[in-house]
Amino acid sequence: MNRIFRTIELLLFLFFTLTLSVSAYYNPGNSTGFVNDYAGILSVEQKQVLENKLSQFKESSNNEISLVTIPNLQGDTIENFAVELFKQWGIGEEVKDNGVLILVALQDKQMRIEVGYGLEGALTDAQSSWIINDIMKPAFRADNYYQGIDGAVSRIISATDGGYIPSDNIAETTIKDASNDDGILKGIVFGLFAFLYLLGIKLGRSRSYWVGGLIGAIIGVTIGFFLKSFNAGLWFVSILGILGLIFDYIFSRAIKIGKGRDRWLSDGSGGSRGGFGGFGGGSSGGGGSSGSW
Repeated sequence: MNRIFRTIELLLFLFFTLTLSVSAYYNPGNSTGFVNDYAGILSVEQKQVLENKLSQFKESSNNEISLVTIPNLQGDTIENFAVELFKQWGIGEEVKDNGVLILVALQDKQMRIEVGYGLEGALTDAQSSWIINDIMKPAFRADNYYQGIDGAVSRIISATDGGYIPSDNIAETTIKDASNDDGILKGIVFGLFAFLYLLGIKLGRSRSYWVGGLIGAIIGVTIGFFLKSFNAGLWFVSILGILGLIFDYIFSRAIKIGKGRDRWLSDGSGGSRGGFGGFGGGSSGGGGSSGSW
């Protein structure tokens, strides 16, 4: 019984920690062009060269690539920050969802390539991972941010035009990293945390709190079925159903509060259509890849 209570306490702690991550997103400001260097890592000339390059790409293909550098994530994850910023600015065209976001968090030493729905076939997760690991990381570690960013932009443009871009073996890399950290168990735990985090975001964006409870109850029924015990199943249905409701409610409230704060920070503009003409209202579904240097 003590083990059960410890498990419940761990789950509640996880819910609280994940909630902090969801509510940590902040609006960095209104987009003023395709290049938004809030971290100040590029010179004026470098920003202009990249801006011209991305503008020409937009004119020739209608696809949109946005580069955003920020000082830090303020406790958020690079994945959530990218998804929220992508949605808030509406990178890509609304119907085609043909946008790409290159996000760099300087102090956290993290980066991400976030890909819109419409370009996921042209720019795969494995290719995004290769661009990060083989193009951006080496340059960033040498403090040559422009070289890494410009190289990434060139490879992304090439991929969307049908050019050949190598792919990382993501599964092999993940297993290798887990072994270096002394165990696949850590990889499993990390995967579980990531799954719960993404599930929480999906539930939080729905308008119904009961979905989390339903999922918890279904899991409880499944556990009872495998244990071949009606009493155990009933217990798990009750506990997991309640935890699912709490989980769903916490994430829903956190996302709602975060959206209200972003509207206040941006003076009601939402930061989604910058003064350069703005993006087209596209969205992403979490495709792409992340890395650190």
